[in-house]
Amino acid sequence: ELFRKLLNFDIGLGASTLRNIEDILVNSTNLETLEEIFAKMGKGGIIYTRSQEEAKQLYEKLKEKYEIGIVTAEKKSDYKLFESGDLDYLIGTAYYYGTLVRGLDLPERIRFVIFYKAPTFRVKFEDVDSCGIGTIRTLALVFRDNPKLRDFIPLLPLLDKPKYAEKLALLRKTLKEILKAETTNFDARDICIKEDEIIFPDLRTYIQGSGRTSRLFAGGITKGASFLLEDDRSVLNAFVERASYYDIEFKPLAEVDFPKLLKEIDETRRKFAKRFEAKDLIKPLLFIVESPTKAKQISYFFGQPSVKLLSLDDNGNPDLIAYEVPTSKHILLVTACLGHVTDLITNLGFHGVLTKENGKFVPIYASIKRCKSCGYQFTEEKPQLKCVKCGSTDIDDSKRRIETLRSLASQTEFIVIGTDPDSEGEKIAWDLKNLLSGYGEIKRAEFHEVTRRAVTEALDNLRDINENLVKAQIVRRVEDRWIGFVLSQKLWKVFNDKNLSAGRAQTPVLGWIISQAKEHKKKRRIAYIKDLDLTIEDFPANASTLVKLKISLLKEKTEEKQPLPPYTTNSLLRDANKILKISVKECMELAQDLFETGLITYHRTDSTHVSDMGLRIAKNYLGSDFSARKWESEGAHECIRPTRALDSIQIQRLIQEGVIFAENIRNRHLALYDLIFRRFMASQCKPYLAKVNLYEITFNGKKILDERVIDASGRAIRLYKWTTQLRKPLPLGYHEVNAEVRVIPKVPLFSQSDVIAMMKEKGIGRPSTYATILDKLFLRRYIFEKRSKIIPTSRGVKIYNYLSNKYSSLVSEERTRLLEEKMDAVERGEMPYLKALAELYEEIKGIT
Repeated sequence: ELFRKLLNFDIGLGASTLRNIEDILVNSTNLETLEEIFAKMGKGGIIYTRSQEEAKQLYEKLKEKYEIGIVTAEKKSDYKLFESGDLDYLIGTAYYYGTLVRGLDLPERIRFVIFYKAPTFRVKFEDVDSCGIGTIRTLALVFRDNPKLRDFIPLLPLLDKPKYAEKLALLRKTLKEILKAETTNFDARDICIKEDEIIFPDLRTYIQGSGRTSRLFAGGITKGASFLLEDDRSVLNAFVERASYYDIEFKPLAEVDFPKLLKEIDETRRKFAKRFEAKDLIKPLLFIVESPTKAKQISYFFGQPSVKLLSLDDNGNPDLIAYEVPTSKHILLVTACLGHVTDLITNLGFHGVLTKENGKFVPIYASIKRCKSCGYQFTEEKPQLKCVKCGSTDIDDSKRRIETLRSLASQTEFIVIGTDPDSEGEKIAWDLKNLLSGYGEIKRAEFHEVTRRAVTEALDNLRDINENLVKAQIVRRVEDRWIGFVLSQKLWKVFNDKNLSAGRAQTPVLGWIISQAKEHKKKRRIAYIKDLDLTIEDFPANASTLVKLKISLLKEKTEEKQPLPPYTTNSLLRDANKILKISVKECMELAQDLFETGLITYHRTDSTHVSDMGLRIAKNYLGSDFSARKWESEGAHECIRPTRALDSIQIQRLIQEGVIFAENIRNRHLALYDLIFRRFMASQCKPYLAKVNLYEITFNGKKILDERVIDASGRAIRLYKWTTQLRKPLPLGYHEVNAEVRVIPKVPLFSQSDVIAMMKEKGIGRPSTYATILDKLFLRRYIFEKRSKIIPTSRGVKIYNYLSNKYSSLVSEERTRLLEEKMDAVERGEMPYLKALAELYEEIKGIT
């Protein structure tokens, strides 16, 4: 509401509107084009102009030839004549609160609309002094690359506070100077500057006005057509760009199949006329996802949802929040199950699994209970639930959510489960299917990005549960339980400490960290020559620090190099830790938020494959620098990439404007998004050029080869500067330089990014478990971090030595890798899950 409240307009849209409209682009505003559309479309059209004066002029030109009326502030009688069928067309202004934009509800009469020139908001440079704070923030973000604004950008969220009044006044003045000086030098394709004004496309009015042609009714939604006539190419391009933010794609007039379009328009109106006789009514659908953020995000794709608070507790807090919103095919009731609703019990069978003589294994699951006071989680069923850790009786039992979901399911009789697209998400979906069985038809929706397009496609292509994925997750969970419980109990007994725990994947990772720390204690002597960025290894102890060198250039070449592939989970975790100094745990949390908000694709993936949609996004952003690369063949997952052709600055601006609905997205999120965006766009750029020099350095009778990239150019490098390390060229000839002699560790300590790289390299862990494995080692105080380097604790060393000496067959690197391969084979349907459990059971029983 910032623009509308302060300048009587806004450039955002609170929510998308349900529409079934063909959007058609016409780069012309001449009368012949208008009459051509009339001829093709027939009767039942609304023409929107930008002003009353334009409306009157157009009316005068058309009234002699067509049965056309006009609606203005002074004249509204033609509205009734159009409604009754005495007039075929109406002309009026494209004003958001106007009668023709909001007050007209005649779906059987209005078949198409024509916007005679794109609806826009225009701000004169001289009016910046009177602009609201929201407008000022937006303009500052549009021109944020200007050096004059560098100090203002961090203050933008604070400008409404009285203490920043002087800064706000100075920012207004600075913006006026920039606007007058820069008519083209700004990077915002959805805005244009003309002479003395800045022009914002008014998508809110366009969507509302075109929506007159497409109305929801009991049997579906009427089809309509919307023609945008605009002869100013820069305004047209800005409008099309901004429309893409709402998943509106324009089709050129020449590409329209008019017979097909007219048939669809007329067929839906025949259905509308018989709506009270319709048998195939739009039916309700219960859509279950994992998180409340995702549920809310999805519901707002289709309109302004009504919110239902379900099963309030004694404090008035709901067990579930459901969002009800209509689509063209269903009335969606979107809610969240909050992740897993069941887990293995602990007090029956072999650590929660019944073992049968015939080789069968029966995992026993119960609802998950979580203490609201301390966060402890358990599954034991008791008459009165009580936390064994802190004694609190304030317990959240997923059983209440299950009962609420059953109640909702009974009301809809059609349930779609849209949990995450991996084995964890499939197991949650399988649990929900079993728990809701008998309450209606149950299907699975799979989508790898939380966008309107992806969700709609998933709802149109429902599938059954993939039980191979479920079986793989069961094997992984049972393995984690059996090995974890058995080894942990051994540790408790030996070390008399019940805070200790062990796991198959954690142990070899801990071993790497300990081994690296041991090597770190060994020393080596080097000489570092700062001016040359040169390191001489194994520097003699008795050598002078005044070093004599001969530098020769052996080879000089310019190479065409390919950019790096887009991110997978492990490479994202590595870079986020190395470049942004973000821990792997925080990185996964931030990435989860970005995914659920619809800004990136699913972040738990080991694939670099780029979909056709990803290629279109890259082409849109890169233009002539685009060079399509799929990287890998298509599989179950895609790489991690942005869902739109918007960089982090544009994302920040559009969130500020209210165009993008993104709650709780902060600077840390935007920093990670920026990294993902840059890496992906660079991966789709043309090859870059690198100038590489190979030097021979003679020192103390020894020859040292030094190859360095001294320059690199191309869009890929500009986007993602970490593609290669640039070093300065070396001066040729004889040199006598001072060297700094250092005694340094033989190897550096591991960083979190190093550990993730080793896990990927050695096949330990999977995208969904990388961060968890490392986090558990920190949580149990087996390792700690100092200056971004990981150091094992004495506690960690003792635990590792005990486990590796006593139970190496269970926790060795090789055994862990083989088990991961078995679980992958179960997931692919190549190994029976009962066989995998039987082999694991025999292995575990050997040490109990």
